[in-house]
Amino acid sequence: MVMPLRERQYYFRDYYDQGEELILEGQQLRCKLSSKFSMTQKLGSPLAEDGPVVIVEETEGGEPGQPANVTLELEYEATLKPDGYRLDISKDGKITMAASNKRGLRYGIDALHRLLGIEDGKCRLPVAAIHDEPSFPVRGIIEGFYGTPWSFEDRKDAVQYMAAHRMNTFMYAPKDDPYHRELWREPYPEDTFARIAELKQECDDHLVDFYYCISPGNDLQFRSSADFASLENKLAAMISIGVRHFALLMDDIDYELSGDNFHYLERSGLAHAYVANRVFTYLNSQLPEFTLAMCPSEYWSYWDTGYKRDIREQLHASIKVFWTGYSVFAPQIGSRHAQDNHRHYGHELWLWDNIPVNDADYDRLFLDPVRGRYSQLGRTGHQAVVANPMVQWECSKITLNTMAHYMWNSERYMPELSWELSVREFAGALEEEMMFFCRQNLNSQLYSGGYEELKEAVQSKDIDRLDVYFKHLESIVSRLLQWDNSKFKAEAGPWLDRALADVELWRAVRRKVTGTGGGNGNGDGDGKESAEPGSSAELRRRAEACQAFKVRLGSDPAWRAAEAWGLAVREGKSGYRLALEAEDAG
Repeated sequence: MVMPLRERQYYFRDYYDQGEELILEGQQLRCKLSSKFSMTQKLGSPLAEDGPVVIVEETEGGEPGQPANVTLELEYEATLKPDGYRLDISKDGKITMAASNKRGLRYGIDALHRLLGIEDGKCRLPVAAIHDEPSFPVRGIIEGFYGTPWSFEDRKDAVQYMAAHRMNTFMYAPKDDPYHRELWREPYPEDTFARIAELKQECDDHLVDFYYCISPGNDLQFRSSADFASLENKLAAMISIGVRHFALLMDDIDYELSGDNFHYLERSGLAHAYVANRVFTYLNSQLPEFTLAMCPSEYWSYWDTGYKRDIREQLHASIKVFWTGYSVFAPQIGSRHAQDNHRHYGHELWLWDNIPVNDADYDRLFLDPVRGRYSQLGRTGHQAVVANPMVQWECSKITLNTMAHYMWNSERYMPELSWELSVREFAGALEEEMMFFCRQNLNSQLYSGGYEELKEAVQSKDIDRLDVYFKHLESIVSRLLQWDNSKFKAEAGPWLDRALADVELWRAVRRKVTGTGGGNGNGDGDGKESAEPGSSAELRRRAEACQAFKVRLGSDPAWRAAEAWGLAVREGKSGYRLALEAEDAG
C-alpha cells in the first residue's frame, strides 16, 4: 500500500507532488546506482538483498541478474543539514538523492521504503520532490532511568528502532548499573564490557552515535589524582572500542561540598566545571574529534543562580549542558524558559526530556504522545533532544515514535496525529484496541486531561454507560492478551490483568448500588459476613484483588466509580480505600 498523501505531507518536512505515479514492473525497486556522493558505493543496513529496495550491481561477464527498473543517482550536497536529504522521483524512472552525510542517504533510502507500494507485481511510487532536514542535530534516547536496566537485547532493538525513526543517538546511562554510578571507579567485568562493545558495534552498523555516560559525583574527590586516574581509565577503555561521544552526569547528588572538596573548590558549580574541564582536557589529548556533554546538578529550573553563573563562566565553551525543563517532568517547555536558561548557562543546551520515563510512578505505564514542547526550540540554543524512556522498552515505543516526529520536525509536530500514526505502526490490525488501552494510561506527570468518557459517566452515575465502558475494556484487554507481540504482553501483562480486575470490581460496585445479585452485606446469621453477589464481602474481595496488584491503570476506572457512589475514598496520590465503616457499624 502506498503511503497516504496526508501522512506523506506530515512525515516529510517539504513534500511536493501533483498526483502522478511512477509504475514499474517487478516486486522490487531494483536500482541501477550512479554516485557522485563518494568513491565508495556501500550504503549499509537500509538495503537488503531480499528487501523491497535493492541495488543492482553491474557485472563483468557471467550471468546477468534481474535487470534494474530504475536509476538511482546519489549526490553530495554540502548545503543540506547533517542527516538531511533531498529526494526527487521523476516520471522517466530516475531517482535522485542528495545528502551531506551517509546518514542522510540512509534516511533517503528509508523514505523510498515508506513511499513504495507493491501491488499486482508492480512497484508504485509517487512522482514527488522531497526536501527533508531535521530540527535538531542530535536526536535520540538516554537510558537514564532508575530501576532495572534494559537487557542488551533491548538496547540493540532500541538502536535498530532509532535508526528506522530518524534518531541518531543512544546514550548509555542506566542509573542502577553499579559501574555507571556507585562503582564508577571500577572497570566493567569482562563479559559486561564485551556486551558494551557489541552494543557500540550495533550503533556503528546502524549509523547511530553511541554515548558513554558516567556519574562520579557522589564521592569523587576533586584533589585526588587516583580518582581522576580511575575516571580516565574508565574513559580510556571506552576509547579503545571506538567510543568518541561522552557525557559526565552530576545529577541527583548531594552537591553541597564538604571536607577537602569544600576547602579545595568551595562552590559546587565551580567544582563541577572543574571536573568537566579535566575530562575535556583528557579526551582532547586522546581523540582528534569527540563530543562531551555534562548534566549539572541544577538540571531543572529556569532562573539564574550562582551555580549556573559558575558553569557559564568556567565551563569549557565546547561542552554541552543538559537540562530537563523548568521541572524534572516539565508539562511545558516554552520559548521564554528555554531562552532564559540558555542565557543563564551560556552554553549549547541539550534537552534531557523525561518522557515517557515512569521511575517516579513504577505502578504506571505512560502511553500517550509528547505534548507541550516549543515548536522552535532549536532556535533557542538547543541542539539536542534525548528522551528518557520507561523500564518497559517495548511499551516505550509508542511515545518515542511521537518524540521522533517532534525531534525531526518540531515546527510541524501535531501530538494527536503523531499518536495516531505511532499506535497504528505499533499495533497494526489492533490499532483501535491499542489506542483504547493507551487512553487508559496517560502520563500523569505531564498531562492532567483525558478519560473524558469515563469522567462523564462517573459524574452522572450513568450505570448503563459504565456497563458499556467496562464491557469494552474487558473485550479490548482480551484481544490484546491474544496478540502475537509477546514482548508487549510480557511488559504490559500486569496492567492488562489489572484492567480485568477493575472490570470485576465495577461489577461488584454495580451489584452493591443496585441491590441486585442477592445479599445485604449484614452477615449470614452465623456472625460471618456473606460473600454473595451484591454484598459488602464481595466488594471487599474484589477491591482487595485490585489492591494486590502493584500496578494500576491511570484512569482508575472501577475505583472512580466506587468513589462516585460513596463506596470508596481517595487516599494520597494513587490509593483508594473502601468506605463501608458506617454500614459495618450498623
